[in-house]
Amino acid sequence: MSSIRTTRPSVTGLSLYRGLEKNIYILFIIRIINRFGDFVQLLLVLILTGNLNLTPAQAGFFVSCSVIATMFGQFSSGYVADRWGRKIPLVICQVVVSISYLSCALMVRSFPHLVPYLILLSSPFRGGTSPLTNTMVADFSRPEQLSQSFSLLYLGTNIGVALGPVAASFLYARSIVLLFAFSSLLIFLSTLLLIFGIPKSETMYTKETAHSSKTLRMPPVLIIFFGLFALYGLAYAQNTFTLPLQFASLYGEMLGTSRYALLMTVNAVTVLLATAFLTTWTHRLGQLCSMALAMVFYVVGYGMYARCTAFPFFLVATCIWTFGEILMATNANVFVNAYAPPSLRSRCNASLTIASSLGHSIAPTAGGLWLAVSGYTQLWGISAALCFLLGCGYVALNKYLKS
Repeated sequence: MSSIRTTRPSVTGLSLYRGLEKNIYILFIIRIINRFGDFVQLLLVLILTGNLNLTPAQAGFFVSCSVIATMFGQFSSGYVADRWGRKIPLVICQVVVSISYLSCALMVRSFPHLVPYLILLSSPFRGGTSPLTNTMVADFSRPEQLSQSFSLLYLGTNIGVALGPVAASFLYARSIVLLFAFSSLLIFLSTLLLIFGIPKSETMYTKETAHSSKTLRMPPVLIIFFGLFALYGLAYAQNTFTLPLQFASLYGEMLGTSRYALLMTVNAVTVLLATAFLTTWTHRLGQLCSMALAMVFYVVGYGMYARCTAFPFFLVATCIWTFGEILMATNANVFVNAYAPPSLRSRCNASLTIASSLGHSIAPTAGGLWLAVSGYTQLWGISAALCFLLGCGYVALNKYLKS
């Protein structure tokens, strides 16, 4: 059995997303609202140091604890959802996050020392929302529409991410109370949409027989896939760790920061413009072949990062590896949900999220250690080589599944 191939859609552009189950569009709107309203996480370090007067060391400790708590939430939400369904745990997660942020708004002036702990309390519940939403998308999608459904969800994520920082900066500059309050309100509104818009029945297109629900072992192919995805997270996260440092070294702190921000804007715009096109273009390749192609884009983009110093070439390189990011984001979830037994679907989605988080958490340490003994050219070269090996791994895994 190889990665799933389906007939290439006869439509392009946003018309690619026509004809999906109604609940997919609702989850798409929920994802936009949640990512747009993720003000607290966007500015967490600034909130801890600028408003709550924590030292950088204390802020770093709380951020690390928040990351660990988030991963715990990702892990535990999968087990909970596979036993008691997806909708109720997702509602509980969002309600707890909304209440926590509302409590922060009420206490930030009077009891500021409690705010970091409230944020920490919300972290595991916030972490549980992503794998639960991904599982619901798979539950509501016909097998032949998985690719379009996850492509639409990814598009929603990036619409929220593109707009959220602007609103977050506006609120932060005016009132920290408003920032917490609006974040709480937006999450509450998306929760209402979830409660009243999504039906309780969740596995609409699952055709597994009753005895298959007793399957308790994760397929070995997924375990291998999660290992590869953790390594991908390690390579991908260098964009947020190494690249800002490199720009500060090349252009100075102020100009480097503004140019890095422009680079990330180019990344977001490329995602919004190219996602539907790439989903259509690669639809017949299958997930693993599409991810192998994604690694080719990363090798080229990171290879350019290793050699170029002129800013226009950085822009071109960013566009190139962003194509790879799109292919990875839209195909990884499809592959996992295609091979995950329905009884383990939430746990498999949680494992994918944890694998990505693990790679992201290791990346700063690994990148920092390498930069201490070498330079940016060598680090990007190693990252490109890792992407090349991952591409070979996806090709090998695809051949194994065909055999």
